[in-house]
Amino acid sequence: MTTLAGHCHCGAIRVELETGKPAGELPLRSCQCGFCRRHGAMTTSDPDCRLNIEAAPGSLNRYRFGRRLVDALLCEECGVYVASVMQIEDRTLATLNVAGVALDGFSGRSGEPVAYDDETDEDRLARRKARWTPTVLVEASPSA
Repeated sequence: MTTLAGHCHCGAIRVELETGKPAGELPLRSCQCGFCRRHGAMTTSDPDCRLNIEAAPGSLNRYRFGRRLVDALLCEECGVYVASVMQIEDRTLATLNVAGVALDGFSGRSGEPVAYDDETDEDRLARRKARWTPTVLVEASPSA
């Protein structure tokens, strides 16, 4: 198992992607929605990986748009889009913005353009359950 580590621009949100594959074998997508295009997002997810996200106290900003089922995680300090997370059947699943966290092994690659506008809600949920990465999100509490 290999661990790929990265963080937002200021370092307040850190990520570790545990994978059994080299980064070059993980999918890389370039979603064509307005949010992802504006953030220059290139995302990866793999149900066989594990993603750990740790946010410093007060650094995590959650943004919901569209169908309001997914939280886009942004750093409150530097504004970087880190990941999108969703609760499905008591599990947290995510797709990671490797461009936002400068994840090792992805530089020089282009994301495959994808558009999900024509998906039904059922199709979208099934795709995420099949493709997104099991995730542990830890939001550190401010110290007293």
